[in-house]
Amino acid sequence: MRYAWLIALAVVATTGCNQAELKKALSEAKAAEAQKDSLLTEVLETTQFVSDVNSELAKAKTVATKPASTDPGVPGAKKDREERIAALERVKTVIAKLNESEAKLAQTESRAKQSRQRNARLLAQIETYKKTIEDLKTTAEQQKTEYEAALAEKDTQIATLAGRVDTLTTEKGRLESDKAALTDTVGNLTAYKNTVYYAVGTKDELMKKGIVTKEGSKFLVFGGSRLEPARNLTPDLFTAIDKTQQKSIPLPRTDKKYKIVSRQSPTYLGAGVDKEGKVTGTVEIAQPEEFWAASKYLILVQD
Repeated sequence: MRYAWLIALAVVATTGCNQAELKKALSEAKAAEAQKDSLLTEVLETTQFVSDVNSELAKAKTVATKPASTDPGVPGAKKDREERIAALERVKTVIAKLNESEAKLAQTESRAKQSRQRNARLLAQIETYKKTIEDLKTTAEQQKTEYEAALAEKDTQIATLAGRVDTLTTEKGRLESDKAALTDTVGNLTAYKNTVYYAVGTKDELMKKGIVTKEGSKFLVFGGSRLEPARNLTPDLFTAIDKTQQKSIPLPRTDKKYKIVSRQSPTYLGAGVDKEGKVTGTVEIAQPEEFWAASKYLILVQD
């Protein structure tokens, strides 16, 4: 077939044609040979293209079969989605190339059929490649559908995870707020529980402030009376301290003795207490919980 122009030349020579006819025949033979070479080149290009397409589809398939990220959070899901978007774009590019190749192959087939030197082997190759391209398109379209479905599912997953994150963020904020409120409450309750009060002074000073009062007793001879804490004591009349922190109360005068007229027992005091329970210098509280259990108000009257 490659030397068809020689055959044409021999035919013309045996028929005794003139020089012009000889040139015309030679030109047509060369054109036919060139057309056949062109068709073969296109088929070879199609062969390479099919190989490239198979490689691209294999890359896309690798992403499709790759396990999803084990990260259950939104970042991991977004990473998986981005990889699948890239694979989907690769498949779409392959489909576009297949469509172009299919059109080009159809043109090649048309030219081959119109050629004077019809080549059955070439046409068979073209039919084979047409079938291959159709199969590749079917595979690519199927992958495209799968990727689109996977992306829709991934979008749903991301939306669900984002909703959970928002819910957890809201819940975290609420819990932190509750924790802060509870901490304040516990702090306030602890401060309230540990806050005690004391007042020190002469009988007249304390009576004038309404901290103590004289109470009569039928058991005292000649209608006598004694000092007792007032019935309605308020913190603003006293000095507040934390019983867990301050266990010593300095007295105004070190040369005087002071008597506890409130309900606390001198038994729980340390040094500086005489046998009558009177205190000199400083009130040293040895057992705070027991001492303050009787009353949160301590009243000491100067002798």
